[in-house]
Amino acid sequence: MQKKFRENKYLNESGSKTGSWYINRIDYFQFHAYPKTKQHKVLSFIVGIGAFMLSFKFLTSSLIISAVLLYVTYAALLTFILLRTKICRYKGYFLYPKRIIKYFRALEVMVDINDFDSIATINKK
Repeated sequence: MQKKFRENKYLNESGSKTGSWYINRIDYFQFHAYPKTKQHKVLSFIVGIGAFMLSFKFLTSSLIISAVLLYVTYAALLTFILLRTKICRYKGYFLYPKRIIKYFRALEVMVDINDFDSIATINKK
């Protein structure tokens, strides 16, 4: 079952005595699978685990190489998670390459404006 990241159009504000309402903002988008998705999933997982193990090997000799390998681990495993869930943030992630987010945006599932808050949906386009 896919992770539920979009909620109802309007949600009751919790803890409010007046019962005021707020509009749910859409911060995530869903993207389609592409022909090499499985290969990229496996490759990103293997690269992430391999870089993580190598970072411990280089930890005693070179801190810079170890830090670079930890960044590669972060990027590869985050890519694996994104490819597995097929859900990504519009703004991207901390220190994550923007061109990968742009590639996923090109594969974005089109959202029906009538289903969600139209202002938030139009602002993301």
